[in-house]
Amino acid sequence: MTADPANRVLARIDSMREEMVATLAEAVSIRSVNPTYPDQDYDDLVGGETEVSRLLARLYRQAGAETELFGEVPGRDNVVGVVRGSGGGRSLIFNGHVDVVPADDSVQWAHDPFTAFIDETHVWGRGSADMKSGLIAQAFAARALTETGTRLRGDLILQGVVGEENLEHHLGTSAVLGRGFTADAAIIAEPTGADRPLTVMPATPGVLIMRIAVTGRSGHASMRSRMRAQMVADEHAADPVAASAIDAALRIHDGLRRLEAEWVESRTDPLFDKGQFTIGLNVVDGAAHGSRNVAFIPDRTTLEYAIFYPPATGVPEIRSEIVHTVRDIVRQDAWLRVNPPRIDWPMHYPGGRTDRDHPLCRTVRAAREQAALGTSFAGPGDVLPFPSASDLTWFTAVGIPAVGLGPGAHVMAHAVDERCAIDEMVGAAKAYAVAAIEWCGAA
Repeated sequence: MTADPANRVLARIDSMREEMVATLAEAVSIRSVNPTYPDQDYDDLVGGETEVSRLLARLYRQAGAETELFGEVPGRDNVVGVVRGSGGGRSLIFNGHVDVVPADDSVQWAHDPFTAFIDETHVWGRGSADMKSGLIAQAFAARALTETGTRLRGDLILQGVVGEENLEHHLGTSAVLGRGFTADAAIIAEPTGADRPLTVMPATPGVLIMRIAVTGRSGHASMRSRMRAQMVADEHAADPVAASAIDAALRIHDGLRRLEAEWVESRTDPLFDKGQFTIGLNVVDGAAHGSRNVAFIPDRTTLEYAIFYPPATGVPEIRSEIVHTVRDIVRQDAWLRVNPPRIDWPMHYPGGRTDRDHPLCRTVRAAREQAALGTSFAGPGDVLPFPSASDLTWFTAVGIPAVGLGPGAHVMAHAVDERCAIDEMVGAAKAYAVAAIEWCGAA
């Protein structure tokens, strides 16, 4: 690739810095909380995603794209812009999600999460890192290409999709791909999951949600001593005076914690650090029916887990190992043998991966290095996996190689005082533009 087209584009992006910051602030100020996220008011929130998609459509048109908005359900529109190439080059997708998670803890924030705050180095607000900064960087990269007269040989397809934050790929990325907006490769603007900024991320783990419902037998709280004595003596253990569902659930959890510890060695992947794959208990709900009161021994408990597993491992294998672990615990427990827990799997997001030696991964890494010359990000970019679910899965599932690369730190995603470094957003835009020139070819 000749340096001149890239240098013109990089200079143009530098000149757009203030406009990029203002546009990100505009996007952050749109309350595009995913309306199906737990404990949210759907009717109050629906439409926010569409408003961000309309903002992106404006930017895509400025880049010379043929633009289309469409949704699978009312008020939740995806946006696609296609910048037609001159022909003979590979096509490339820039993808990102327009929805964000709630900020119901807004009293803990230093600034209103939906009124963007800008200081000398960062833009603050919900969605600034995850991942409106990436969407804005992608759109401005496309604009810089067009405004410098840099015509690509292959098509550049810009996608802003709904639903990712609640694993609704059927409304977002999969719906867009199903509509025919496919390409030879894709770059997803997820924020960096590693320590160094602007990491190239060619893989994502599988994510499995598990719910375990445990029943007990309620009684007066003072019966706990008799209940424990029966358990110790194994007397009437299957028909006790009372049985704590919380205690029984925690016995199951102890076994799953031991399995999680075993996974450090037994569940590995060369792209992921040891210990990356986990069985995390993140929601516990237990009490006596009809009274959430400490005067009662609890007769119901639900445990909800987020399970991260290697992308190359099939979900039936993971489920089977967990079920067998729970069954072993149940067989050794007099109460649970008679009252076995119910296991449900309400959600699953399979993993995905692109080989780190794939031409796309090499292209994006080289683009990131070229774009970072003379900046605080200078040097080769890391190639490390994204630590959570992402829409990379749905590209690789249909045979489209994909990598993640985006501004912001993953530790800021879903966090109080979420913010994105402005330099990272500008750096990401430069990396996207150079990657497009190299992958698609310049006419």
